[in-house]
Amino acid sequence: MDLNFGINGSITAQAARPIIVKSTTVIALLGIVLAGDEAHHGLHKFNNADDALTFLTDEDIVGDIVNGLKAIALQGVHCPIVLNLCADADKLTALDLFKSCEGITGLSLFGGLLIAPVLSDDLAMGSKLDAIATQLQATAIIDNFGVDEAEVSAYAANYGTQAALLTHGRYYADGVSVTASALYAGIIAYWDAKPYGWAKSHSNRSAKGVSESERVIEYLDGSESEARRYRQMGVATILRDVGWRTYGFETTHIDPIWQSLDRVRTFQRLLRAITLSAKWARDREANELLSVKNSVIEFMNELKGNDVIIGFDVFFDSEKNTKATVTAGKFYLTILVGDMTSVRELNIELVYSDNWNDVLINTINGAE
Repeated sequence: MDLNFGINGSITAQAARPIIVKSTTVIALLGIVLAGDEAHHGLHKFNNADDALTFLTDEDIVGDIVNGLKAIALQGVHCPIVLNLCADADKLTALDLFKSCEGITGLSLFGGLLIAPVLSDDLAMGSKLDAIATQLQATAIIDNFGVDEAEVSAYAANYGTQAALLTHGRYYADGVSVTASALYAGIIAYWDAKPYGWAKSHSNRSAKGVSESERVIEYLDGSESEARRYRQMGVATILRDVGWRTYGFETTHIDPIWQSLDRVRTFQRLLRAITLSAKWARDREANELLSVKNSVIEFMNELKGNDVIIGFDVFFDSEKNTKATVTAGKFYLTILVGDMTSVRELNIELVYSDNWNDVLINTINGAE
């Protein structure tokens, strides 16, 4: 029998644990270094695009990645940048290095953006970038420079993924040719930094610094057009529409639910935040699961209050949590979530009506 003499006190907690979502988006870029400059090979991290540009002062650095960084910097965003530099012959295998980013640089690419300006126009490069983004739960932004609609459509037909945003076109910004992928990356990172920006669609955002498109893309409000057809197939563009603006934020996934890239990114972040917050309960007593559930409820209430979601339900499903699973120490927490849908189509109907013609008749007859 243990005896605790004197006055004994303890401190415990019954409050729901806060769940924190990181909103700083990392942009990782692959670029080519010419032969003889192997010292630059590998991953390099920077606080922002301007710092990365300062690093790339050697004339042996190919301009595509420099121009990509300029496009990002023009968006006015300060976000972590990771450069993956390699020789042209090694570009496919160099993409694998992104999977070791956290171990090498300390920066996780979860929820981040992977781009290979110009290089991703090659199908082998684009497909592998997509595969790595899937593994990292990041978003690959892939270029395509098809000379006409048929070529763009043929390239897009190779993808059926929720981890990639296909983009089309080159643009002039700050006096240089930049890719749509780099512009989109800067725009997404900029708006991600806003409160719950990662849960929003980043279509219809201003592309700062853009002055011209190398290829004019037909766009007509309210009727069939080239840009609309691209968006239907999951290809995003940048159009001159009250300034230069992004148009499209859809994936090429076969399931319409996951064709909304803002929904994909929202659910990725929610799941990551919830799983990280629940790590403390692993190997604890089962009654601690009530605290896990309450923490999730508080988190969801916060998201609902900030219009990230419109409703939710959190419960331990009796069909999944059986006597056998409880005996084995396995528990299943189900979280039903309805996210705040983005307005992708607004149909305005203007109908002529003669309901008020009698008012006119009375007026011209001099009636009071």
